[in-house]
Amino acid sequence: MFSNVSKTRFLLVDLVIVAIFPLLVYQIVRLTIQNHDFLVEFANRQHNLVIEVEPDRGAILDRNFKEFATNLKIPSIYAIPRLIPAKEKPELIETLSKILRLDRAFLSDRLDRDKAFIWLKRRTSFREAEAIHKLKNPNLGITYEPKRFYPHGAMLSNVVGFCNIDNVGVEGLELLYNQKLIGRKGFRYTKRDALGREMVALEEKVIPTVNGARLILTIDQYIQYVTEQALEEAFRKHKAESAIAVVMNPRTGEILAMASRPTFDSNQLGASDVAHRRNRPITDIFEPGSVFKIVTATAALNEGKVSLSEIFNCEHGQWRVRPKRIIHDVHPYGNLTFPQVLIKSSNIGTVKIGMRLGEKTLYDYIRKFGFGERTGIDFPGEVVGILRPPEKWSKFSITSIPFGQEVAATALQMLRAISVIGNEGRMVRPYLLKEIQDAEGTTLFKREPEVSEPVIQPKIAEIMTQILERAVTEGTGNRAKIEGVRVAGKTGTSQKLEPGGGGYSHKHFVGSFIGYAPAENPMLAMIVSINDPHPYYYGGTVAAPVFKEVVEKSLLHLGYAPKKKKEENTKKIEVGLSASKPSLPKSSPPELQGVSPRVG
Repeated sequence: MFSNVSKTRFLLVDLVIVAIFPLLVYQIVRLTIQNHDFLVEFANRQHNLVIEVEPDRGAILDRNFKEFATNLKIPSIYAIPRLIPAKEKPELIETLSKILRLDRAFLSDRLDRDKAFIWLKRRTSFREAEAIHKLKNPNLGITYEPKRFYPHGAMLSNVVGFCNIDNVGVEGLELLYNQKLIGRKGFRYTKRDALGREMVALEEKVIPTVNGARLILTIDQYIQYVTEQALEEAFRKHKAESAIAVVMNPRTGEILAMASRPTFDSNQLGASDVAHRRNRPITDIFEPGSVFKIVTATAALNEGKVSLSEIFNCEHGQWRVRPKRIIHDVHPYGNLTFPQVLIKSSNIGTVKIGMRLGEKTLYDYIRKFGFGERTGIDFPGEVVGILRPPEKWSKFSITSIPFGQEVAATALQMLRAISVIGNEGRMVRPYLLKEIQDAEGTTLFKREPEVSEPVIQPKIAEIMTQILERAVTEGTGNRAKIEGVRVAGKTGTSQKLEPGGGGYSHKHFVGSFIGYAPAENPMLAMIVSINDPHPYYYGGTVAAPVFKEVVEKSLLHLGYAPKKKKEENTKKIEVGLSASKPSLPKSSPPELQGVSPRVG
């Protein structure tokens, strides 16, 4: 009986094996031949791990290689949700919420995902990272990512801009040169186990990163510092709405300092107002007011429409130039010579000079001085300003435009315009980027100054310099005087327009000063503009002292030694075509070289 049963079972087992064997053979063939490529690819996806390696973003440096933007390694917290037991998740979420100050719902959503890697908090504090480390939880990890860091906080922040959490430029130079700064990612090819954990010992290949190029700016960090300090003091002292200051080499167009108020700290974007982030010297326009008289006066001299000894009746401060148009001067003047019109800043005298030129000629010179077009500075967001062609002027325009109404310009456009006079009639193109170097220090790009042919006669530029010197020593710009330094400049106080087209305000003004020094061989040109200061608002009161402080310190920094009193020629400069030009220093400071110094 037992024997028969055993034989039957044996036969049944044999039949089952014989029946199953073809299926096993088929499965072997399917796996090894038919689906071979698919299965190999699937296994590679499961076990091969490619890890991106972030490059270092290029630094942003001043002309002397001092840092404005660099990188720090900041901890980021991640988790491996797939390995966290479900029963441990509630307690872990509670703990992480307290340490990382994250919402419990957010953490629950992250940890419930079936993933081998997930970010919990990127670029967190070292204190939080240390607290996570002390948990000794194998399913939590800390890695270090590069984060953009600005060592000087708010200094130059409106120019440099900032990056987002992924170290990609969002504004300013960080945005404009992002492709140069960002570099190229590297890769690590390695293996991971069935649970998704990296097996470092099985690393197969490494493609190294290419770190980003670094930017060498034209900015001088010391000049930027003194500019920011002086502008901040004036901004607060005069309770202004905003303030602007720009320092430039008038011969080359190199921007040595550019500051805006209010400003922001690029390291603390969350605490800043978006409106404070714009670079006001190239995005904000204003009616320049009396500083624009420089253009009118220069054009009249260059065209031969006036003589230096000519007398202009300034109507004792009030002139009805049209039946419905009365022009006023701040102070009542009678007869003034041509230089005195500019020195005393007479609106009436300037309009009479402008009317000599006529609409078309005045407009052409305004264009020659660069108004109505962008300066071409290497920075995003530059605006054109406002300059209407003569055919769109009203019958009152010729009585307003000569002293800076009905036109609007940026501070940078104004600075470029006065630099024409300081640079023997030649116009420069302002720029911020001096050089691009790769991570090893090899020069990839170097910018050279762009200087135009003279737009006015050099001798006219020389005469205007002498008049602008007197505007500082004898006129409204006396608070810009620097002991032992010849300063050429002009004040401006422009009325702001009332909202809704209500005409010019008698309570809100823009006070400005623009000038260059040393007048005989300019190394620095600067504009200072204080928007809506209180209670004092004249440019000579609120802006000229900022110019004096910055330029005086900056010239010393650049190696210029002010002349001692006993060496100065105390004889008053006589303005005339025959005036001799002072001799120049033997060489310019190395950091300001770029075009040939004047010879004469």
